[in-house]
Amino acid sequence: MSNEILDELNSSFVSPERTFKDKTLAPYTEGSRLLLLQIRDNGDSSIYFIYSFIFIHILLKENRKEAINLCWDKEKFRERLFDWISGHSESDLSKASSIVSQMIEEAIRGRVEIISSGQTQGNE
Repeated sequence: MSNEILDELNSSFVSPERTFKDKTLAPYTEGSRLLLLQIRDNGDSSIYFIYSFIFIHILLKENRKEAINLCWDKEKFRERLFDWISGHSESDLSKASSIVSQMIEEAIRGRVEIISSGQTQGNE
């Protein structure tokens, strides 16, 4: 098997490590999705979602316990996010948006849809 084929197989099972402004992001998981749901409101903008997604994944990589505690204090999370965003540009938002899209698409591709065969399973 060629190295190219092996690299392709590996990348289909392991998500590539992502970075944003020299900070490594934790992988997107059900746990990080839970944290995102914890800090959001229905009126939040897409920009808020994008930066929150990146910020949470940086925090999870750096200090998982702190990230979890921060997400349970929505006001404190928003303050920290605002401070973190203040040093970013429109170009950063574009890069962040691309990273978020890639990570979510990879997670969706990793899911398997079960199609019923019409037969019941179990002990009968």
